[in-house]
Amino acid sequence: MQQRSIRFWSEDVECAGTLYLPETLSPAHTAPAVVLGHGTASVKEMHLPSFARHFVEAGLIALAIDYRFLGESGGEPRQTVNPRAQAEDMRNAMSWLEQQPEVDANRIGIWGTSAGGGVVLHVAALDQRVKAVVAQIPGISFWRYLTSAFPADATRLRDLWTEERRRLSQGEIPRRIKITAPAGEQSALGPGGLQWHERLEREIPTFHNEFTMLSLDHLANFDGGAFIDLIAPTLLLMIFADQDELIPLSVNQAYFERAGEPKQLLTYHGNHYAAYDEPEVHTFAAWAARDWFLKYL
Repeated sequence: MQQRSIRFWSEDVECAGTLYLPETLSPAHTAPAVVLGHGTASVKEMHLPSFARHFVEAGLIALAIDYRFLGESGGEPRQTVNPRAQAEDMRNAMSWLEQQPEVDANRIGIWGTSAGGGVVLHVAALDQRVKAVVAQIPGISFWRYLTSAFPADATRLRDLWTEERRRLSQGEIPRRIKITAPAGEQSALGPGGLQWHERLEREIPTFHNEFTMLSLDHLANFDGGAFIDLIAPTLLLMIFADQDELIPLSVNQAYFERAGEPKQLLTYHGNHYAAYDEPEVHTFAAWAARDWFLKYL
């Protein structure tokens, strides 16, 4: 597998990506390509290379990107999570990709995991260049999840970002909040996934287990499934975890039911993080996405 670091412009921000190419790709031929988007405040080095490898070994081209404000991409304030801006980054990555000589510009797919799964649903509904989309354990509507399953957290977090808006209106410096933290400490998601985040923070220098306080507001104001019924006839695959501790399955199931045909839903046995860390689950999810793209790109 060949790989090279690339840069592309998304509005006025320079974003970073890693392009993965099959070793067997001939200069005289083009191949279908997939853009990969990470979750929440993650970075492109967090498990995306492994998914990309499965795609590339099957003859696909893969581009893993850092969304603006995160990882090696530009933009201020750092550690901001803004799904609407991330959707623009995904679309601009597609624009860069379709201009590469190795890529068949008429055969581009997008893949997103966790919060990135909500982003790709939004993009697929609006951008006709997308020919196939895979949303893995998708975080579609942060605010709907909170209000339906975690109402106390919804009130707590809304108070935090409301106060942050008041601070910022006075010219204060943006504050940050931990994504996960020990029980009793302030964080967005609580202790669930803390060990996972702490391990990856040690292993990957560009990842930080925190984001700006106003990111909570950006997340709450984004519904990746608002136009899910408009994705069709683009081919849609969604992959759920049957023990997802972060995402209420009933809410995501309702989104899937709203989507038009052609579509498919697969569910693996495990929690939200199993798709990354449990080898059998990871292989199942990666191969399902690979086969989807091979069939429909």
